[in-house]
Amino acid sequence: MTLVYSLLHLLVDGICAFAMFGRFLPHGNQTIDFLLYNFCAFALQMPFGIVLDLIEKQKKYCYSAKASHFITVSGVLFTLLGTFTHPIVLGIGNALFHIGGGVGTIHEDYAKHWQGKGLGIFVAPGALGLYLGTLAAKNEIAQYWLWTASIVMLLCCVITLIKTKNTTSIWQFACNQPTAYNTTCNVPQKNNLLRKTSVLCLALCCLLVVIMRSYIGMTVIFSWKTSIFSGLIAVLAVVFGKMAGGFLAARYGILQTSTVSLFFAVITYFHSASMPFGIAALFLFNITMPITLYLMVHHFPQMPGFSFGFLTFGLFLGFLPAYFELPNIAGGHLIGCVGSALSLLLLYIGIHSLSQ
Repeated sequence: MTLVYSLLHLLVDGICAFAMFGRFLPHGNQTIDFLLYNFCAFALQMPFGIVLDLIEKQKKYCYSAKASHFITVSGVLFTLLGTFTHPIVLGIGNALFHIGGGVGTIHEDYAKHWQGKGLGIFVAPGALGLYLGTLAAKNEIAQYWLWTASIVMLLCCVITLIKTKNTTSIWQFACNQPTAYNTTCNVPQKNNLLRKTSVLCLALCCLLVVIMRSYIGMTVIFSWKTSIFSGLIAVLAVVFGKMAGGFLAARYGILQTSTVSLFFAVITYFHSASMPFGIAALFLFNITMPITLYLMVHHFPQMPGFSFGFLTFGLFLGFLPAYFELPNIAGGHLIGCVGSALSLLLLYIGIHSLSQ
């Protein structure tokens, strides 16, 4: 199912980019439509996630993946409907899909003991979908692309619904066991108040890292990214960076992976005016994306929907400075350097607080 969700992630984001840049923005109120879409697509994931957590809790300490499957399919259908109606409907569909698919991936990742590898696989294709959808919106074969993507999405929905019939409750929790979701970042036992304080500190640090990542993604412009080929290479660096993050953290540990990747991200961002260094910076900086999600899921095991939506709300907050055209505090490569260093510091503080 993670592969199905990942393919849908690519197509849903692709359809949304196609609809926004090919249909709504050229013919509507760009300023309002863009804000409405991003608010619905990212900010609404947190309340949707909370609702899904409540629905999925079939009985005490037991969750079922069935609800997430239905939410995923609903999100795909709303996305297709929104393509022909309004950015608000489109954004709601995007939010529903991400919550359903994200929580479904979390279920499978836990059940198969992947230790976060599935999360990296799921979050990675979105950037490629956005890029392909944007290209399709400006291409003469756009309509063929739209219908082909729609058919594949509907076939994936059929697979999801078939899978739902055979799904049982797969996520069990014991009372007061915050480490039920296995990870490479273990938390020692401590008194309840101190543990809650530490976990809240970690959640805040993860949110700030996501805001930083979103802000840098919106503001850093590479002078060498001037063609379809260079743009595709840059997007693939982001995709493989996110995917690698889950595998590297599972193999070498969360703190070790974050430290190495962000340390070298600082160096490569400083020289990112050169294409090889810029590509390396994108790859290294995005390694922490599944890591922040994994940390949230690990320490809020009974709230996977909230955990996913909480971090995507950070993406929306990071988008706002660019939307309101606030002045950058420094040049693009320096913003990347500072953002990477601050992200490393925040992750270190958040993880270190759990061991105190």
